[in-house]
Amino acid sequence: MTRGFITIATGKEMYYQLARNLLQSYKLYCDAPYPFAIMCDRENEYTSLFDCVIVLENAQKNYFDKFELLIHSPYDETIFIDSDCLAYADLNHYWDYFSGADDFSAGGYNFPINSPDGLFWADSIGDYKNRIKWKPSIHGGLYFIRRGKKCDAIYAEYQNIMRHYSEYQWPDYCVDEPIFGLAMAAHDCRAIEEDPANYIYPWLTITLKCDILSGKCSYVTNEHIIVEQGRMIHWSVRNCQKPLYRFEVEKLNLMLKNNLRPDKNGVSLNLLDTLLYKYKLRYDYLCLKDFMIRAVRKLFRILGFRR
Repeated sequence: MTRGFITIATGKEMYYQLARNLLQSYKLYCDAPYPFAIMCDRENEYTSLFDCVIVLENAQKNYFDKFELLIHSPYDETIFIDSDCLAYADLNHYWDYFSGADDFSAGGYNFPINSPDGLFWADSIGDYKNRIKWKPSIHGGLYFIRRGKKCDAIYAEYQNIMRHYSEYQWPDYCVDEPIFGLAMAAHDCRAIEEDPANYIYPWLTITLKCDILSGKCSYVTNEHIIVEQGRMIHWSVRNCQKPLYRFEVEKLNLMLKNNLRPDKNGVSLNLLDTLLYKYKLRYDYLCLKDFMIRAVRKLFRILGFRR
């Protein structure tokens, strides 16, 4: 049986850069890395870093490409991670987390079909209302896939859902999770209870402290008093151009350049890099630059409006 990780990058070069950052952060924190594949729409300098490259002939270059994981993953068991994530611990832990999972699963919760919670509602899913008795609510940045008939059936179900997509009502934020959740429920695949240490979205935190040099990743949310050591941050694309993500990637590249590994006691840096990265002068500069750019753009909008 083969096992491996996979991510997706299609469209803009930025998505390939994010995938590279994810791969490199995974390997920095892992002593025995599994093979890591990428599903993409072309080969380039970024895909050459991966163990396996799957080129989609008709990539849609949006979240619909995720469904192709069900039939194109090269491993018997696969863990998918969104490319806009960074590792802060050994992500091989996810294999233990998914050890008892159904053939397709993700972290989340399973709600009764008539519950107001979840990613879709009983009266909004047509004939599926009579087929399913519960609904999974899942996190779309981390999926488990076991190749076989069940995943083939879920893929066929996805195609059926898309044929009737406009007949159903979806949440305003609908992306891949509600569709996967409905197809999962139709084939008796459940979510695994969410582990708050597995991942976090920055905008869900009250406080977030991270440092890829040391592996520090602690956060407080409204649901969890505190997580002392998170394994992964799911930044989301909208945050990947903001100062904190860029600062973390600069530190990641600094470790790669100097052949350093993360160390809780701190890595050895020269004086300049110590000032820039340990004392965060570089981060302060990125924040100031970002503020100035936004201020100038706002000023131009105001002046343009007044004219």
